[in-house]
Amino acid sequence: MELLLRVAETGSMTLAARQMNRTPAAVSASVKRLEAELGVRVFDRTTRSVQPTDEGLLVLEGCQDVVERWQQALEGIRGAERELAGSIHVSAPADTSYQVLAPVAVEVAAAHPKLDIVVHSSDAVHHLHRDAIDMAIRYGPLQDSALTARKLAQWPGVLVASPAYLEQHGQPERPEQLADHRLLTLQLSSIPNRSWSLRSEAGPRQLEIESNLCGDGYLTRRWASEGRGVALKSLFDVIDDLESGRLVRVLPAYSSGPMPIHALFPSRRYMPARVRAFDIALSAAFEARSGRCAAWLRSQSPGQSPG
Repeated sequence: MELLLRVAETGSMTLAARQMNRTPAAVSASVKRLEAELGVRVFDRTTRSVQPTDEGLLVLEGCQDVVERWQQALEGIRGAERELAGSIHVSAPADTSYQVLAPVAVEVAAAHPKLDIVVHSSDAVHHLHRDAIDMAIRYGPLQDSALTARKLAQWPGVLVASPAYLEQHGQPERPEQLADHRLLTLQLSSIPNRSWSLRSEAGPRQLEIESNLCGDGYLTRRWASEGRGVALKSLFDVIDDLESGRLVRVLPAYSSGPMPIHALFPSRRYMPARVRAFDIALSAAFEARSGRCAAWLRSQSPGQSPG
């Protein structure tokens, strides 16, 4: 049943085989044998994909219920105090991985030595089923409604630069003056982000920007702290740098709209204990960091509400 679910989730017998440490030929043979025993065709195969048939969808729904109940029963038999084992794959943007996930992974690994934690650090969006990701952190509005999501935080984007950069190039007083500055841009889905959406009490502003430095979230923040230019980053990402003074806010009256940060899980009703343990630790880290963001905003403008 788990094999059928892996094939359906990945859309590929080869990927399912890789996730279950089997050969593609063995997986294909198993699926054919199961279909023969069931008397229905579970999947339609083409040279490019494997898709469930209408009858297959019913079979897969039943498999999902049984597998989830079986996993839940095993945890109940083994007891809540049983040492966690197995592997957990977590995906997150590069900057979030280095600043938040890395210490959480160390903490959870120390508490559960038999648990293998794999952090996929990249601003590229991983496919949870195809890439066998147990948990993913994503910024911005959600697009895939087939996934289970829980909001971890929500903070605006702020313009930041190093004190040394501003001392050399001056502090802009209006958004249009940013055109005279070196700007650092993010690469989103392999495409440089050439537009910044800002807002203030005066209303929204859309800026088309030019930049000769473009990278992932980690590089953009690092370049800004090294004095390479002005960046637009989530307050959640730059709170360490703002508290330490490595970065200061530019055009403090302007920010991007509140950007949600979600934890995403495969569309299963049951969450394994090993994933729950990591989720609890990560949620605590996000809550603590959000508290610092709120405190910093209050210190800058006592009447300003967080986020």
